Amino acid sequence: MEVYKSDSCRIEHSVAERRLLLQCEHTLNSADFRKGLMLALEYARRHRVKQWLLDVRQIGELSEEEETWVQLQLFPQIMMYLGADNYIAVVLSERCYAQRVNESGLLGLKSYNSFIIMNTFCHLEDAVAWLDGRQANCA
Repeated sequence: MEVYKSDSCRIEHSVAERRLLLQCEHTLNSADFRKGLMLALEYARRHRVKQWLLDVRQIGELSEEEETWVQLQLFPQIMMYLGADNYIAVVLSERCYAQRVNESGLLGLKSYNSFIIMNTFCHLEDAVAWLDGRQANCA
């Protein structure tokens, strides 16, 4: 089910997996991106969606400005409105993934607290498998 669509990003709800999928295009527009994520948050709140798959491979990775906005605006609202046990898989381009591994190591690609459990990947299949495994643990 389509939640939001613009020229630079698309957000869909996979009802079967109870998961939101965000895909960014080559020309990411900041206003579209932020609007889409806020609409996705409201949708997740109404439908109790606890898994997010953020596919940014086409743009490589988020800009520092967008990354900061996600950390300071989106994540606190996810914690406030959705409570604990939200799983976020981020899929980067292979080049960006390798760069992050070099900078912070594999453990640096993960984030765990009781509200947002996040992991970073360079292959969509690995991200999906990780999220699928979280569903099995919660069932």
